[in-house]
Amino acid sequence: MKDWKEAYQLAKLELSQSWQGFVFTFCFYMFVLSYLAVSLESYLENDFMGYDFFFLLLFSIAGMWMKPKQFQVQKQTEGFLAAPILLMQLQLPIRQEILIKSRFIIYFFYSFPWQIILLGVYYFITPIQDVLSLVSYIAFCLIWLSANVYIGTVFPISDAGEKGFTTTKLGTALTVVISLFAVFLLFLIIYVLSDHGVVYWTIVFAEKWPLVSSIISIIIAYFALQAHQIYMKKVINKVDYV
Repeated sequence: MKDWKEAYQLAKLELSQSWQGFVFTFCFYMFVLSYLAVSLESYLENDFMGYDFFFLLLFSIAGMWMKPKQFQVQKQTEGFLAAPILLMQLQLPIRQEILIKSRFIIYFFYSFPWQIILLGVYYFITPIQDVLSLVSYIAFCLIWLSANVYIGTVFPISDAGEKGFTTTKLGTALTVVISLFAVFLLFLIIYVLSDHGVVYWTIVFAEKWPLVSSIISIIIAYFALQAHQIYMKKVINKVDYV
């Protein structure tokens, strides 16, 4: 816990300069929420992958798109992608564990507050309250907030930078295309095998097994967070920043 407190103190500088990003993130979340709200009833009756895609987008990478440009990962003269502020911090006498945790804290500030607001508003303006009790809806929220941890926290790792194929424009473009295709393929497989989408099944799990689904989600999120921090440390130690 002490490390997390120190990491927060380190993260405050960047967070204090990111208010515009927070405003843009909030506006983007509310814009997508309007689509999710008016489409939920149709989704539950007919199912369509677009709904699942936007829901997953909000609980994975949406927040990081709104970071101010000066804090985004940029290509360095040495030929690798990294976050400039992290490169500066690596030159200071700060333990790696603190630096790494600070990047995750910044990610959580860009995602959790707006996701919690979205889920709160979502409950009151959509028919979801006719489908899930309050207890089941809390489980539904925990499932998706946990998904933000084990999916979204791959992005703080990218702040550390890495040389190779993805540092070229072509490599980055192909990586994005391949990733989107993989997500589409996964959604398609789920639809073909079960006739329903990801959001639908999380609603079912939350309704039938609220406690079990909540506990499993939190456990996966916890171990994913630990694993991602370990991996980020390996990346930092592997990349030559000189």
